[in-house]
Amino acid sequence: MGTSPHLRRAGADDAAELTRLRLIMLASLGDVPEAGWSRECEAAFRERLSTDPQFVAYVIDGGDRLLSSAVGQYTRSLPRPGRPSYVGHIASVATDPAHRRQGHARRAFGAVHDHLVAAGCFRINLTTTPEGEGLYRALGYADPGGPTPLSWFAAPTPGTTGKSDR
Repeated sequence: MGTSPHLRRAGADDAAELTRLRLIMLASLGDVPEAGWSRECEAAFRERLSTDPQFVAYVIDGGDRLLSSAVGQYTRSLPRPGRPSYVGHIASVATDPAHRRQGHARRAFGAVHDHLVAAGCFRINLTTTPEGEGLYRALGYADPGGPTPLSWFAAPTPGTTGKSDR
């Protein structure tokens, strides 16, 4: 009998499964990574999860494989009156297609969100797909107020579609 799905914080040993889930998320956006990308992504997960205290992933563990994941990171911002010093970013929220619509993404995402808030983030950013937008808005995410947020993007590297920064 298998293990019932449970939420836990990911470790460096989860790098291959986190990469598999990230590939699922990227494929849903039409992004096709170049050859060798999976090894690079897996190495990045392994390194960051073992050495970077400002990088975190939470997963729904199904026993023999991960069912869902969410990744978060935060950086120190310049001081501003009345605000804590950190800005967070949540990315790579993905659920294995066979396990969708069971609340797994909501649980993993919520754990990352709570982790970033506990770390002192006053703002948490994310980029969403149309499919995920309803979930994030239901969890309190909204269009930012105040100064207009703008982003600059480098040209995509050869062999990629460059559609996603998640």
